[in-house]
Amino acid sequence: MNNTEYTNPQASQPSSPSSAIPEADRDLLMMDDLPYQEARDYVMQFLIVKKKTEAMLQEKQQKLNEWNERLAFAEQKGRTDLLEDAKREIRFLVEAKAKLTAELDALNRKIVVLKEKLDYKAKTAGIPLTTHAEQLLTNLDQLADVGEYKLKEAMKQQEAEDELAKLKAKLGMS
Repeated sequence: MNNTEYTNPQASQPSSPSSAIPEADRDLLMMDDLPYQEARDYVMQFLIVKKKTEAMLQEKQQKLNEWNERLAFAEQKGRTDLLEDAKREIRFLVEAKAKLTAELDALNRKIVVLKEKLDYKAKTAGIPLTTHAEQLLTNLDQLADVGEYKLKEAMKQQEAEDELAKLKAKLGMS
């Protein structure tokens, strides 16, 4: 599942960052008609997508490192069957990583413009910019902490399941 694909029924979610230029303009123009609170939520959604994209990019890099190790092992052992699989997977991961990097770059460009527009909305709504910026950072930090905690818990759970599977296999249980 690609985390950057969205439907946009109420102008409340960002569209795909890999879309064409008119789509990018629509994301930026859409915020003009939103009241401050909805505009703030709209920017937060872009920040959330950015965090998810960064996490996916990091995951692809970890997988790429693992497959590079597998490639080295296959070369060392002369296993051509494993060698081809590793090369194919590495090509796939490099392409996926390049795509995510491009999406992240597009998101970063949009976020800069959206934050400027939000700052302008805050100013015209009489909201002090320091309060506005601190609120955005606090909300993002809270989301990052929750996401990081959930990720760590999921990783612990997966590790426990893997260890259990290894133990069952060792004991001859399925």
